[in-house]
Amino acid sequence: MTTVSRRDFGKIGLTLMSTIPFLCLTQARARSFVNGTLHSFSDGIMNLPIEMLWDSAPASKLKKILSEETDKVDVVSRPVNVNLLDTGDRKILFDAGSGTNFLSSLGQLPAALEAANVDARAVTDVVFTHAHPDHIWGIIDDFDDLLMPDATYHIGREEWNFWDSDNAISAMPEGRENFAVGAKTRFDMIRENVNLFDPGAEVLPNIEAVNTAGHTPGHMSFLIHDPKRPVLIAGDALTHSLISFRHPEWRTQSDMDPDLAARHRSVILKRLFDEKIELAGTHLPAPGFGYVEKHESAWRYVAID
Repeated sequence: MTTVSRRDFGKIGLTLMSTIPFLCLTQARARSFVNGTLHSFSDGIMNLPIEMLWDSAPASKLKKILSEETDKVDVVSRPVNVNLLDTGDRKILFDAGSGTNFLSSLGQLPAALEAANVDARAVTDVVFTHAHPDHIWGIIDDFDDLLMPDATYHIGREEWNFWDSDNAISAMPEGRENFAVGAKTRFDMIRENVNLFDPGAEVLPNIEAVNTAGHTPGHMSFLIHDPKRPVLIAGDALTHSLISFRHPEWRTQSDMDPDLAARHRSVILKRLFDEKIELAGTHLPAPGFGYVEKHESAWRYVAID
């Protein structure tokens, strides 16, 4: 198994800021619902070498699929979309991006919020899918103060218990120990204002916690129940617009329990299709809104602009 350290990340082209127009990173998109408006903001883009990802996939088939959307089949570009649900009385942020201490191509959420005239201090709730750097490190600013100081923070109990334990560091692959250190540091800052919950809980009104463990021990997705268009905030349950849908069974090294993650991908895809649920994906092409169709023996992602 190939692992890539944070130092290695810097060697594989993760400094895209100089090549991406600022407007691309700060502009927001939105979907209107009966119970509120769901916004999508960009925290930036990261590139990952495919050897970090699908270790069970036939190499030739994998590259053929990737070639359908890019000429650079050895590197996968992943946007980092962050969703904000505005219900009128609440501003609910789903994940918080990475901040400026992870990768130089990320950390753009504060600028994106400011460009959309959204005051980060007005966020009432932050709901985490999981505690990886690009989802939780962004709760602090450049001065190591909370960006959303008055918010209540919501995270699955199993996810919290794992990253808050002394075992998290030893469970990390070599070179990723800082994932655990960074999560624990941020947990310490929100410890007095955190709400822990279990799968199936109504985390906030009309927001159901859906078990999608596997990527991390307690990874959650969140189903926003809405009579007009229910939508699933999928986090890292689905991470690629072609492969996650066409081959949900393919294992990926970014998942801590690859087999469990693959099983949950299949369950989620079927539910999205059967119940006509829209999708908001962290790493799907920006702004990350779409839905699922049947395609041959599997599925197809259809983007909504």
